[in-house]
Amino acid sequence: MGACYLIFALAKNLTDPSPVLKAVSNGWDVLQLESALSIDIEAFIQQVISKQSHALIVAITYFYSVGMWVGLIAIAAILFLLKRKAYYELRRTFMVTMVLAAFVFAAYPLAPPRFLPGFGMTDTVSLLGLDPSPNSDSAISYNRFAAMPSLHYAWALLLMIGTFRLRAVWIKVFGVAFQAMMFIAIIATANHYVIDAVAGALLLAISMYVTRKWSQHDEVINSRIDEYVQIVRTKERSVRTRVVETQMADLRENFIAGFLLRGGHAIQPTGVASTIRKPTADSFDSVHPEFSDLSLVLR
Repeated sequence: MGACYLIFALAKNLTDPSPVLKAVSNGWDVLQLESALSIDIEAFIQQVISKQSHALIVAITYFYSVGMWVGLIAIAAILFLLKRKAYYELRRTFMVTMVLAAFVFAAYPLAPPRFLPGFGMTDTVSLLGLDPSPNSDSAISYNRFAAMPSLHYAWALLLMIGTFRLRAVWIKVFGVAFQAMMFIAIIATANHYVIDAVAGALLLAISMYVTRKWSQHDEVINSRIDEYVQIVRTKERSVRTRVVETQMADLRENFIAGFLLRGGHAIQPTGVASTIRKPTADSFDSVHPEFSDLSLVLR
């Protein structure tokens, strides 16, 4: 999952160094398409909710920013404890959506409605201080122009599918309500277009298909992986054996000829004349007068 998220986070580095103009242009194209389909209701939904209650729009904004992760972690923990096989399918689908979405984000940068000048939508996420985009200049960070497809809605649908794997009726109702609330949240916060949610649902359907095909070939994939791992381990054992059997010459005698080693220190053997002249205080004073203090210590 970490590797998939790394691919997802690095996808923005494959786009133009300054994709703002292209992303905004794509945003207006999306609005024209929605207008032709009569589904351009983003500004209307935000105005209706904001006029109802200020607390409601704040709650929806927090739900958009935090609720998705809380819901995903909760359903993953429940499935891990009760339906382990369903948990593995959910996790694998989650990873596939990240990888596939990364290619779309790199090929088609799209500015969300909150970045379109003159569109008239308020950036509620930034107003509440929940937008990490000011820190998005590093290589691995949040992509501000990744509106299509909406992973928020795709993962909300994935959570709903996870609840359908459980028997309790109330948790299934919760899953349906969760994805409906997320659909409203992604639009009311000016982070996605209606068509982004459609693209997110399509992305999830493709990811589930890829996951199903992947699961059908699990045995073949695992056997191939085991073969490669065994080859690597055999090579490693061979290298370790060669290293252990390699005879290294002891070079200490070449460097300290005429000395003995005792306790790791070189000492001159008895009865052998010394060929090294020990420095005296006079020699230091005559050549380097600045060593007078050192000569005092040597005495």
